[in-house]
Amino acid sequence: MVNQSLVTHNDEVFDLVLQLPGVVSNGDQITVTVHERVTSEEQFLASSRGANLGGVLASQRFSMADLRPDVWGVTNISFFVSDTEIGDIQLVQPGVYPMSIEMRTKGQDLVGRVITHIVRVGGSLTRRVPVVFIAQIRDFESADAAGSINSWFEVLRDHPSVPLSITSHPIFIGETSLPSLAPIFTDTKHEIIRNPFTPINEAALIDAGFGNEVASLLKMGSESLAAFGNLAPTTLWIGHGEADDAQVEVRWGRGIRELIVDPTSLSPMPEVNPRGPVEFISSESMFRGLVVDTLSERQPHDTPASEAQRLLAHLATIASTDQSDSLLTVDLTAGNRSPEFADIFLRGIEELDWIIPLKARDAVARPLLAGETQPRQHRLRVRLSSTDQNFSAYRDARRHLAAIRSMVRDEDAEDYEALDRELLLSLSSEVSTLTQIDLWESTVDLIRLQASLIDIPPDESIQLTSQKASVPFSFQNRAGIPLRVELRIIGERVTVEDFDDGESTTLVLEPGVTTHRFRLRALGSGSFPVSIELHSPDGGILVGRAQAALRATTPTGVGLGLTIGAAVFLASWWLLDTRKRKNRHL
Repeated sequence: MVNQSLVTHNDEVFDLVLQLPGVVSNGDQITVTVHERVTSEEQFLASSRGANLGGVLASQRFSMADLRPDVWGVTNISFFVSDTEIGDIQLVQPGVYPMSIEMRTKGQDLVGRVITHIVRVGGSLTRRVPVVFIAQIRDFESADAAGSINSWFEVLRDHPSVPLSITSHPIFIGETSLPSLAPIFTDTKHEIIRNPFTPINEAALIDAGFGNEVASLLKMGSESLAAFGNLAPTTLWIGHGEADDAQVEVRWGRGIRELIVDPTSLSPMPEVNPRGPVEFISSESMFRGLVVDTLSERQPHDTPASEAQRLLAHLATIASTDQSDSLLTVDLTAGNRSPEFADIFLRGIEELDWIIPLKARDAVARPLLAGETQPRQHRLRVRLSSTDQNFSAYRDARRHLAAIRSMVRDEDAEDYEALDRELLLSLSSEVSTLTQIDLWESTVDLIRLQASLIDIPPDESIQLTSQKASVPFSFQNRAGIPLRVELRIIGERVTVEDFDDGESTTLVLEPGVTTHRFRLRALGSGSFPVSIELHSPDGGILVGRAQAALRATTPTGVGLGLTIGAAVFLASWWLLDTRKRKNRHL
């Protein structure tokens, strides 16, 4: 089936467009049979599979001469639908009517069979069914991802009156495209769920200690998404298959209180999906929210039009036969449904006044479904921990980037800011482990290479001819921009009087050779080792190290005191000895 009338009123023409097989003969025939309206959702599902179709209301047979298909095998069949006998098909009551379409050869061999439904509207129902529509816009693996994304936004633009709760990430849309998309959301009822800039395993990153990174990605994502649409409340999250105990627990920590989850996120999976707000229980918290309804399943030979019509007919069946206070949640992108499907389906929703589309934010606030003694509750599934990834290379890359960033001026930091962003985005669950490790390790290699552009004086001997002396130290910066470093001169028997702590100071090394003089004070005489080190100002990395031999050739401190004391003693002894000898002569 290529296309058909989505909704048919009384005294209106119903159109059906079919694609016939590649080879047909004049003796082939098409038989269209309309059956009695379905009386329950169970019967509708059975009729979708070609079973329990009910009694026959009308049947017409068409020859190839009647149909006159075009060169592509496309043909159009039309019926006048009325509640009186003047119609080709007499449908007295509003409702959903199964229609079977069979193609047979001249010898009555079955070529193929298609089941669809006529949604005959008119009159008024006792109640309209509220439905929440959600969609996840992403096509990262598509050969034409940009084209698919644009097609989805065209769907949103063309159906402003049907509120959609949209989950997406700016990384899929493109930051440069975001402002141009803003007019699409003007005067629409759509809302955008707050999400990180790129998809992440939030639970794994929080467990690994990357709370700051998660917060940064969430801030980036929300700010970008807000540039082109209205954001949903900060308390609402839609799982789209990702929800489990660990994922919702970390989101509780950032204020999430309402969820929309797939039935596969529940343990055990319910035999019948709850159609209304329920409570979700995790290991430590409780949420409220909705469960996505799977509705009728896709069939092997479905086209976007046939699948859209079946889903629309399913909702119409619930509205016309179910007397309970159902509230349904429909994912337009489940099973990788296409923008073409969504466009056809939403056109049907706009025509079907048996449905009340709701925003997710309003639906989750409705009264909870009742259980036996308390509101209906479902436990969220527990999956194996995904925190076994080794992030040591990421931490090493972060340490090196912070170190080099502390060495450069703000005006020279553009490349490093870009690298910082690249590292942050590498935490995306869309990035393979091999790609992540390659980026993290290459970041460390790059920064080590840049740090090596600072040359420290080679090992040498420092001669002090007095207790204190001003000693020159020369450093070469081959980086082309000024760099800040921390100089440390470390020795057990030497201090640097120019250093606040006696061991280190911060230098700015201009490109080329820079010489600084420092006053060294020896704490003893003789020869002893001194270590000359350059570090990043944040202490993250060692830029360079050299060893020097300090030679102090003059008495210092205690040595000078001992020398003077010995001289006084010798002088006193000599004076007393001289007096004794004079007295003996007298």
